Parts: sequence; C-alpha cells; structure tokens
Amino acid sequence: MGRPNKYLTNVKPRFAEIMDWLQIGVTDKEIAENLGINKATFCEYKKQYNELNELYKKGRRMPVQAIKSALFKRATGFTYSEKKTVIEYEEWSDEVKDLLVQMGIDVDTVEKRKLVRVELYEKNALPDPASAMILLKHWDKDQEWTQDPASLRLKKEELELKKKQIESEVW
Repeated sequence: MGRPNKYLTNVKPRFAEIMDWLQIGVTDKEIAENLGINKATFCEYKKQYNELNELYKKGRRMPVQAIKSALFKRATGFTYSEKKTVIEYEEWSDEVKDLLVQMGIDVDTVEKRKLVRVELYEKNALPDPASAMILLKHWDKDQEWTQDPASLRLKKEELELKKKQIESEVW
C-alpha cells in the first residue's frame, strides 16, 4: 500500500493560508515547506487538483497587478512626498545665561534647547526608460521594441538568410 495522500491532510485544509502566502509573494518552495511537503509534490498537486491550480492563479493576480502598477509608475514618472525631520540645538547667549543664573536657574539643565522641525518636500521621479521598454515589449506585441534597432534589423536579416539557406539545401 502506498503512502497516504498529503493533499487532503496538509494542503486542502490550509487553502486560506496558501492564499495569504501567494498574495505576499511566497515562493512554491516556501509554501511546500510551510505545508510540510516536498516542492515537487506541491507542483504535482497543482497539476493534479484543479481547485489548487485555480487558487494558485487567483492568489498570484494581486501581486502581479501590484508589480504592473509599480512598473507603470516608474515608466511614466510620478510625484511623491518626502518627510524630513530636522533636529537643531540652540545655544544660549552669555547674557541669557547670566540672567538665568541670577534668577536661580541651573543653566546646565536648560542650556541646550532642542528644536524639532519637520520639513515636507514634494519630489518628482523622472520616467524610467528601462521600465518603459519592458512595458512596451510586453503590452505592445504588434511592435518590435528594442533599445538597439540596428541590432534587431541585423538579426532579422540574418534569420532571412538562414531561411533561404535551409530552403536551398537538399535534404
């Protein structure tokens, strides 16, 4: 008799956890380890059980959308706010120190005043050409997008020559 199927004991009851893991980008190997099964077994279960395969696809949609959105922002440029906290220490002048001493105040305990100032900056991230190229390659399938058009043209010509060479040879 073979080993018991861990799908029913280790995988199916933990679908909610698997969905959470998929949405935060946990790898197949890590999921398998968390479930106490081998990665190859987990991959076989994905092929064998349609409900797990569908769960897997659904769980990966959100991270993929987030990556696409971030890539689009990088490709087109964006504005963001940056907060900077500045701490400054202010020294008392000698006249003020003398006046405080005359009033009976211990100057050492109040000598350095700490000023905290929060500065907000609006910054622009310029469009990133590499991100734009990636998006164009994947979204605009009708066009051949490349950073080196001359190289692409040469590769196409080379391919045409190879095709002609193959056609001319007798098999």
